[in-house]
Amino acid sequence: MSGFLNDIKMTVVGLLGPVVLRLLCLTLRIEEQPAGSSRKLFTEGPRAIIAFWHATMLVLVYQGRGQGIRVLISRHTDGEYIARVIKNMGFGVVRGSSTRGGAGAMINMVKEAENGRFLAVTPDGPRGPREVAQSGIIFLAKKTGLPILPIGLGYSNCWRLPSWDGFRIPKPFSKVVLAFGEPISVSPGMGEEELENY
Repeated sequence: MSGFLNDIKMTVVGLLGPVVLRLLCLTLRIEEQPAGSSRKLFTEGPRAIIAFWHATMLVLVYQGRGQGIRVLISRHTDGEYIARVIKNMGFGVVRGSSTRGGAGAMINMVKEAENGRFLAVTPDGPRGPREVAQSGIIFLAKKTGLPILPIGLGYSNCWRLPSWDGFRIPKPFSKVVLAFGEPISVSPGMGEEELENY
């Protein structure tokens, strides 16, 4: 019975989550630096692996909705909730992480890149340490040939959840700044030791 109730809970979150997120984000003052970065990225390119800390994904899901971005999501239970929400906002999901299903997930992400998709990864996910990048994103950049595009977020006012990542939820009517960094290229010829030290 508990499994059945859990399935119902996940279904409800998957359906209501996108509605709540849209309503929240409509109240926010979202500023991109440089201005218009997301529009330019999706209309002019280049394709990239979009990288951001696990705690900051909420507003980025709203900004990137409907673009068919392929997101690497863990196989943990919390990953299932995230997967259901973002699928209903126009994202594709590849399941796996550094600890569960990692090799298969890497292969599938490479295939998505070969099919012309943008990729998105939280380098510190799925379990941390918080804001410490793991090596997986570097290997993914090497295999796909796509540059890594880092995006940082700042909040004028937000809640922080008592989770491993300190997940941030902007408060209604607050300001959120998205800072787009310069693309970081990883050479296909880079050796394993160089990748680990990158």
